Amino acid sequence: MPLELYKRGRKWWLRGRTDGIDGYINRSLGTFDPAVAKTKLREIERKAQQRALLGSDAPSEADELTFADAVMLYDAKPADAGYLLKIIPFLGPMRLTDITPKLVRDLGRKLYPLAACDTWRRQVVTPVCAVINNAHQEKGTPLIRVKAYNALERQIQDEKRGKQSRGEKTPGSWEWLTAFRSHANRYQGALAFFMFTTGARISQAIEIEPEHLDLQNHRLLMPAAKGHQEQWVSLMTELVVELANLPPRNDRVFGYQQRWGVYKAWKTACQNAGIDYIPPHAAGRHGFGTELVVRQGVDPRTAADMGRWSSPKILLDTYTHSTKNTASVHEAFRRGKPEAFSEPLKPGKSAKRK
Repeated sequence: MPLELYKRGRKWWLRGRTDGIDGYINRSLGTFDPAVAKTKLREIERKAQQRALLGSDAPSEADELTFADAVMLYDAKPADAGYLLKIIPFLGPMRLTDITPKLVRDLGRKLYPLAACDTWRRQVVTPVCAVINNAHQEKGTPLIRVKAYNALERQIQDEKRGKQSRGEKTPGSWEWLTAFRSHANRYQGALAFFMFTTGARISQAIEIEPEHLDLQNHRLLMPAAKGHQEQWVSLMTELVVELANLPPRNDRVFGYQQRWGVYKAWKTACQNAGIDYIPPHAAGRHGFGTELVVRQGVDPRTAADMGRWSSPKILLDTYTHSTKNTASVHEAFRRGKPEAFSEPLKPGKSAKRK
């Protein structure tokens, strides 16, 4: 039977044969849009006819795979899906074999001319590479590696946009957290307390559901993130009590479905409390690292393990921040100073000239 479209649930599927050369096909086209489904059907038929005419000289499926095809193979997270929607108009029709690292690096400048190089990396380079390299695993297309933007490129772009990137983050502290909680709603207050004392990311925190809690054993099953598997995390007694008295909302412990639903009310709480705005990630994960290592003197290995960093180096390089307290440095030197050093210097003999 020739190829035909049909719906299964809300998505369009394809079934039939392409001139008898590919065998029977029955698979999802991954789209709800009938126009997109028809376009895909025509492209599949075109490629089949090309193979029928050219035989072994016809381009392989991997050679013909476009970026738009590769996106359909990739299981994108919601944030990445949003970035890819802006990328597809530029790269969608291109074959993967024609997409070069330089093309990918330059695309960030076209899409976000006044953004930082780090934004280009996060919103263009990373999702594009993820799509292409996933296609390599699925279809055998070439891998792609795109070099990072260097310090000079970041400096030039920062001058162009009139703003410095990679500014020093202000980590959360007990003092800031106390002031914030006095003006935040109970879900925000509990969320901030949770992230500060566990080092959780905002994306992990909002995904926590009531079944993740094991409060009798003072622990919680933390969702997976950044390559780490989900794992049990111990909780402070004070946090256990707070979570036990926090009724679930929207089937979530902290009541939020998406992380961007947190930020507006978070800023309002900071304004009402008369404190600096510290974003959730800096207040929580950066606050966790700085509080343990810098303020409380916990050894970095233990802090890294508890905060689920892969190494103490990442924790120290990125998530701990200096207090820039000159008095504390001077006091540390005084504690180590030997008694004999306090005795007045005896006048020395001046060197004789020869």
